Amino acid sequence: MNKVLGRIRKVFLELLPAFFFFLLMFHMLIVSRALVLKQYGIVVPASAMATIGSLIMAKAALITDRLPFLNLYPRKPLIYTVVVKTLSFSAITIIFFLLEAFFHLGVKTGGFSGAWDRMSLEINWQAFWLREAWIFILIFFYCAAIELARVIGADRVKKIFFGSGD
Repeated sequence: MNKVLGRIRKVFLELLPAFFFFLLMFHMLIVSRALVLKQYGIVVPASAMATIGSLIMAKAALITDRLPFLNLYPRKPLIYTVVVKTLSFSAITIIFFLLEAFFHLGVKTGGFSGAWDRMSLEINWQAFWLREAWIFILIFFYCAAIELARVIGADRVKKIFFGSGD
């Protein structure tokens, strides 16, 4: 039982940085969207979706980070690994968001057979790609920070950010 609790604790602690990063990221996107839509009298309450999305993305980040093909360049400059991870994680993010929209339209229409056709009509693709562009940039910074922390060590990062604690 202690082994199971230890494993859960380890996964939880690994998940926290990614969760907080994506929580902040999604709330920034939602607040930006709400402020733009507010001028047209449209209210968008989606704070819970940002939290759920953050949990999903944090777990996806941990899973993606463990894929063996993402660490192809251990002896190259760090930018190689950061770019490969950013591209891979961004592709997974796009797939998640497309599946979310597809599922939502499938439930809304009562079946998934016509959901793809409705998706092409009902989704604002400019807004979708704008959101994905922002997410791509933020994922790049996330991957860069994680890889830098991996190279120089978590203890050193804590010391640099928060001091030695003496």
